[in-house]
Parts: sequence; structure tokens; C-alpha cells
Amino acid sequence: MEIGAQLCYFPKKEKRIMMKKSYKVLLAGLAAVSIIGLAACGQSKSTSESKDKKIDFILDWSPNTNHTGLYVAQEKGYFKEAGVDVDIKLPPEDSSSDLIINGKAPFGIYFQDSMAKKLDKGAEITAVAAIVEHNTSGIISKKSAGITSPKDLAGKKYGTWNDPVELGMLKTLVESQGSQFDEVEKVPNNDSNSITPIENGLFDAAWIYHGWDGIMAQSQGMDTNFFYMKDYVKEFDYYSPVIIANNDYLKKNPDEAKKVLQAIKKGYQYAMEHPEEAADILIKHAPELKNKRDFVLASQKYLSEQYASDKDKWGQFESSRWNAFYKWAKDKGIVDNDLSDKGFSNDYIK
Repeated sequence: MEIGAQLCYFPKKEKRIMMKKSYKVLLAGLAAVSIIGLAACGQSKSTSESKDKKIDFILDWSPNTNHTGLYVAQEKGYFKEAGVDVDIKLPPEDSSSDLIINGKAPFGIYFQDSMAKKLDKGAEITAVAAIVEHNTSGIISKKSAGITSPKDLAGKKYGTWNDPVELGMLKTLVESQGSQFDEVEKVPNNDSNSITPIENGLFDAAWIYHGWDGIMAQSQGMDTNFFYMKDYVKEFDYYSPVIIANNDYLKKNPDEAKKVLQAIKKGYQYAMEHPEEAADILIKHAPELKNKRDFVLASQKYLSEQYASDKDKWGQFESSRWNAFYKWAKDKGIVDNDLSDKGFSNDYIK
């Protein structure tokens, strides 16, 4: 398999992913094994019992450098030191967030933009840590397409997941530069990554995360243009990805939740200072990456500088940035309710 086919990583709107059926079957099979034994996180136990309780943590996707700090925390014994037993699991075929919402697991990885619709419907989840300080997603294209800014998307083919939040953001992005959104040709993006279809000419541009797909394109020698969305629309400097938790679990197990988050924080801090060792730890826990070490290391070196500008503040949210994105979503009619100051907490990470 090529890197792109094997290590898919999207700016993950859960439906945005629209995985290839073959990959969905593979991931579902792996997840079926991984998910067996998930305990309902709402079952409260005393602090003294928490050392023996396995705490499930659901990934959003196959292991990648967004997840490195988790595996470092596991490898370095930070979870054990904190008296918790965290079991990192592959996601099921459907959204990992639904497991958290429904109390089938206490923790998982998700995204602030994808949380909008969930929170708008009253989902009982809270973002408890920001894995990356700033939004590293943006638009990639072949250099030959001549797309150097949002206005250049007019008249070009854009690979879309047909997600309301995604398309709303793209519309704002294009129109912020004076171009017409209707002039962007929307083409379904059902591939397991966005680099291969661009290279094959199925569409000209796609929304990716630079830390994975962007580095992947570089590793394959693809000549590209890329721009960050946050550089053109300030409201798009939201948090992605984030660690989410079930609200009932947090209410019943606040001390345990803090232990888990503090151990994870140590893992990401270590990855920030030791990117090469951290990349090797990720590869150890995800052996399918073994033959792609140069790519993984390049991705890790990039993300180790993006996790946080101040390692002591890793994971913390700025309410102004969190609220700015949800105000935009409300103003554009993407959500019905005012989500200001909803859906996040710094209580477990400070």
C-alpha cells in the first residue's frame, strides 16, 4: 500500500472522511477486536478502585502523529505513575464521538468544528484538551493549478465531503477574497486520502491537515501549493483535534479524569522535546508505519512544534478563539443555538 492508502488522515469531519469501503471494512474489523470489552463510562467507582479500572480512549483514526503523546504516555509509564490504566483503541466504523456521547467510553479524539452540530443538539461531551494549539488545516493543490489563495479556487475543482460545516467554511473562505463560491466546482472526495486524487487529476484542491497529508505530499515529491485557512479567516483558528470526554464521566470521576489528562499532557510535552524518539514510539505501537519512518519523523518534527508554543500550557483553550468559531457558525445559520463558552473546559488540564 502507498502511504496515502494505508495511513489515511483527514481534517476529519466524521462524515467528511467518507472512507473507501475497503478501508472501512478493514478498520471496522480491527475496531471490532479493539472495542470488545468497552465499559460504560458512567459507572462510577471510588478513587481507590480507579487503579484497577481500565479506561478506554478511542482514537479518531488510524494511529498518526496527532496521537503520539498518548503512546508516549503509555510507553513512558505516565499513566501507570498516575494510577490509571488507559487502553488506546482504534475507532469503530462509525463516529468515535458517538461512543463518548453514549457513555460507551470516557475519552476520545474529536474536532471543534465537528462538535458544532453535536453540541447544538445537546450532546453531553466536553473538550478537555487541545492536542494542537492552532488549526493546521488548509487547502492543498498541485502547483500547476495556480491556486495560491482562496480566490484562486474559483473555476477550479474542489474535492468535497459535502459536509455543511466544511462547505460553509469554504464559502466564507472564498468570498472573503472577493471570489464567488458558486464558481468553485464541487467534486465528491470519497478517497481514503486527498493527495492521490489530486495527483491523479480527479480534482484540483482539497482540505487537508498539513502535518499528515501535507508532509505526505512532500515525501512523495509532489510539487504543491498550500495555505492555512486561519491566515485568511481568523475565526477558523479553532481547535482541531481535541480530546473529548463524556460529561457524566467527568461529573462522577473528576479526580480520575484529571489524572488521565495530566499523564497525557506529560506525553505530549515529552514528544515536543524529543520528536525523533516520540516518532519511534508511535511506530512501535503502530507497526504498519515501520517502513515509513522518514515520513513519520518529518510529520512528528512538524507537529512537535505545533502542539503548543508553551509546553506548560499544552492542552489549554482560549475562550475567545473557541467562541469565535461558534459565533461564526451561528451567524451563518450552521447551528441554531448560541454555543458561547459551551463544550470545553480547562479544569482538567491546568
